[in-house]
Amino acid sequence: MNWAVGQKLQGSNYRIEKVLGEGSVGITYLARNENNRRVVIKTLSDRAQQRPDFDQLQAEFLNDALRLARCTHPHIARVEELIEEGGLCCMVMEYIEGEDLARSLENQGILPEDEALRYIEQIGAGLIAVHDLGLLHGNVKPQNIILRSGKSVSVLINFTIAREVESDCFAPIEQYEVKTKLGIYTDVYGLAATLYAILTGELPVTAAARAENVPLVAPKQLNPDISDRTNQAILQGMAFQPHERPQSITEWLQLLYNNPVTYPEYSTPAPRQHSPRKTALSPEFPWGLLAGVLLSCGWIGFALAQIMAPNWVWSLVLAGALIPQIAGYAIAIFASLAAAVLALNLIIEPSTQTLSNLPILATAISLSEMAVWYSALAIIFCAFSNSVIKQLNTLFSKFQALLILAVTSWLGLGLGRLLGFMFQ
Repeated sequence: MNWAVGQKLQGSNYRIEKVLGEGSVGITYLARNENNRRVVIKTLSDRAQQRPDFDQLQAEFLNDALRLARCTHPHIARVEELIEEGGLCCMVMEYIEGEDLARSLENQGILPEDEALRYIEQIGAGLIAVHDLGLLHGNVKPQNIILRSGKSVSVLINFTIAREVESDCFAPIEQYEVKTKLGIYTDVYGLAATLYAILTGELPVTAAARAENVPLVAPKQLNPDISDRTNQAILQGMAFQPHERPQSITEWLQLLYNNPVTYPEYSTPAPRQHSPRKTALSPEFPWGLLAGVLLSCGWIGFALAQIMAPNWVWSLVLAGALIPQIAGYAIAIFASLAAAVLALNLIIEPSTQTLSNLPILATAISLSEMAVWYSALAIIFCAFSNSVIKQLNTLFSKFQALLILAVTSWLGLGLGRLLGFMFQ
């Protein structure tokens, strides 16, 4: 029988909190481990245990779990451990904090096309990694795509296991026919149907209804803002017959873009050439934004060199260039101080002798004058930096994105400083 709420597994290593979902073969639980951290545990359901072919299902489950455990792609829920409990094989998987796309659709409405395509491309990259391991997901739909809390990152969860078949609005016709062979084209249909739903707010007509000659309404008819390219890609990905669809996720994703799409590197044993890493040659690489960072930092460096800013000012600027949020707060404080110093300067009008006796006041007045002229550039730099970080985070790891921003901003400051000293 299925596990009860509060039941402990592996001694006391895991404690069941609730059932997250149950399919035709598998059941998924929310649990807590010995460190009180939430995890997801998937195993064969009570119905599967009553079937005469249970031993075969168990062997297939273990085989699928072992292969899925080799996939460590950032857009695929990670398998943390394989355990055995009461004669059942179980997958312990990471619990993804966040909201699924179906709930997001209910709460916030349809997604803008560029945002929807970003999530779909992320899930597509994860599916490529899974397919290269010889696995299918078999249940791609908005409910199984989680948006990580506080991040523009989507993660695919809830894999079908041991010939588990789910049939709904996101399932192609071959999933309604038990004896029909499933393939990568099955996941292509699910991903295209997911894009259909999050761009239109409507569920696509089921494949079973389409078999009875109920037409699939084109997504552009439901949302005229959808581009012709995306509309056509969805319809092609949801072609009724499997052989009429693109036969790989890569082939289908390329229909969505003018240029061939590339995907982030993932750490699986699959050949590297199957999923080339995104590089500076990728069309998504933010060259224009990085140029803005370089130029704005160059002007700031030039201005600081012109007024012979002390070393502590350069240190603050270097830190602000690395972390745009620090720069934003620094600009606000600096601008307030600059206004105060300039007001004091206008009130007391210090003499040359006073300034020579009080070098700190002279430096403060020089810095405040620079702030008046260059605070706008600093604000522009913050805007460029935040945009760069957001776009680079979709292409690289956080560390790599931060490194690219640091090198670009510091290069701009260094060149600006050099020119500032040359033209004094």
